[in-house]
Amino acid sequence: MWIINSFKQYQGLPRSVYMIAFQRFITSLGGFVYPFLTLFMTQKLGLSDGEAGFWLLISAVVGMPGSLISGALIDRMNRKGILVITRTIFAVIILICGLLPPGMIIIYMVIVANFISSFAHPASSAMMSDLTEPSNRKQSFSLLYLAMNMGLAFSFLMAGYLFNHQWRLLFIGDGITTLLGLIPFVLFVGESKPTEEEVKVIDASNRDGEKTVDGSVFLALIRRPFLFWFVVINTFVGFVYHQHGFLMPLHLSELFANDGPIFFGHIMSVNTVLVILFTPIIMTITKNMPPIINVTIASVAYVFGFGMMAFTTSLPWFYLAAVIWTAGEIIATVNTGVYISNHSPVNHRGRFSSIIGLIQFSGRSGAPAIMGLYLMRHTRAEAWLLVGGIALICAIAFYLLYRIEKYLKVKKSLEFELE
Repeated sequence: MWIINSFKQYQGLPRSVYMIAFQRFITSLGGFVYPFLTLFMTQKLGLSDGEAGFWLLISAVVGMPGSLISGALIDRMNRKGILVITRTIFAVIILICGLLPPGMIIIYMVIVANFISSFAHPASSAMMSDLTEPSNRKQSFSLLYLAMNMGLAFSFLMAGYLFNHQWRLLFIGDGITTLLGLIPFVLFVGESKPTEEEVKVIDASNRDGEKTVDGSVFLALIRRPFLFWFVVINTFVGFVYHQHGFLMPLHLSELFANDGPIFFGHIMSVNTVLVILFTPIIMTITKNMPPIINVTIASVAYVFGFGMMAFTTSLPWFYLAAVIWTAGEIIATVNTGVYISNHSPVNHRGRFSSIIGLIQFSGRSGAPAIMGLYLMRHTRAEAWLLVGGIALICAIAFYLLYRIEKYLKVKKSLEFELE
């Protein structure tokens, strides 16, 4: 009963949030390509771990200029239009990949698709900030995350089998569902860019972190030192988390040969099912805790969830590890977005989304390449120990940041009272 009651927190959200959540669900049903791209390059194309990591890094790096350009555009132009156009082009390119013969041309096409897709990410983040406010942001971000994983639960389950038997359907299915997911978005979600009146309301409210600021986006970010360092630390958290998509499938394939991709698909399906079951519950438990404390807890979960894979070759322990790091994923994903939205000026939302996204993206994009190089001289177990150690350092850094911020707020409050 208490599980059902935890879903009540999603009542009363803006209609556009529900429509975006539905769009995320449809799109995620066919989210086949990127989770299995590492295995596609190593097993279908015969690339080494290091080569696969290099091409994943290139795929990520090409998105950086697109994200920067997009951030500037969406603060001036139609956010919805940018998102729809770029996602459509992305879907068409991915569809074409499914029709090509196996070869490096597919990787080149995926890189182009990732560049186009990078325009949509800042637009999506800015729209969610536009459509929500601090009182309902946690619930809204949580709902989108939940909807995405409901789709991925099916996607990961099917992708493992498709990879071994009908790899072309990975690309074709991804492209088709991306196009289908845009239909409810186009029909039922309007342009979200705040009007001048809406901006004035925010400036007159107590939402200090969202009030308009003068000057460049870089100056605005530097004037928010706690947000800046939060993002920097979170970059390393991104490096840790994204090893589940690079190091884990390689490790499973090494241990279980041809069954490795299937087991990887099963584990990722368990991950998404756990997200569906536990996101509302964990959100209820942590809703009154500061976001930065929540991400500290998430980092601790990563220490144990990823670190423990260094000490086992037994499949059941990989499933247990997935339970632990999934709990961290739930907490980190929702609270990171909320913290950033609550500290982004309304007139810089697009550019803040792109700049912050790029900083965090450096951790995610560098994860395959750096780990690929590390694996050339170290074992899979040693790699997991490194990942767990980085997560521990991040947890300590987050907590220190929280204590410093709390101390300065108390000091400022006392100084104000003395005046």
